[in-house]
Amino acid sequence: MNTPPRLLVVDDTPANLKLLADLLGAKGYGVVTAAAGPEALEKVEKERPDLVLLDVMMPGMSGYEVCKKLRENPATATLPVVMVTALDPAQERVKGIEAGADDFLMKPINQQELLARVRSLLRIKALHDELTEWNRTLELRVQEQVAQLERLDRLKRFFSPQLAEMIVSGDAEDPLKSHRREVTVVFLDLRGFTAF
Repeated sequence: MNTPPRLLVVDDTPANLKLLADLLGAKGYGVVTAAAGPEALEKVEKERPDLVLLDVMMPGMSGYEVCKKLRENPATATLPVVMVTALDPAQERVKGIEAGADDFLMKPINQQELLARVRSLLRIKALHDELTEWNRTLELRVQEQVAQLERLDRLKRFFSPQLAEMIVSGDAEDPLKSHRREVTVVFLDLRGFTAF
């Protein structure tokens, strides 16, 4: 069973926090909340959310500062962040883009728009995660291939290329079996073999 995406909602106003948490929870998302910037950073590290809804205006540490901190950390550099603001959208968008925000919502929040943006960003995150996993798998496969080529190169110093390839690929049960018998027979017929 797939676990539902986990969202972190950050707002210093309890009513806004509850409204968003209830709405998103009712749609099947796992919701974690924070009421301030430092608490949000702690929750991101501890809970590993899939998306952050971040209020811009908070005492102490603004949403922009939180977003910048998230972007500075390699573990959260690509975490989707939606800035939520009641301020002038034109000015806030520029500040938000500079801080690293992925999207914006204006207060009062339109529920359909909120859910559409959350779904869209979660879809993008899922594709990014899948691509990252493919890259990791590809990297492992390339390392395995390089190791096999190095092994083959070492074997070719002692065996014919065809025999070395058979050993590395594992095509033959024991490619040296018949040769061992011949070599054994040759060594048994040598006179003064111990000194040799």
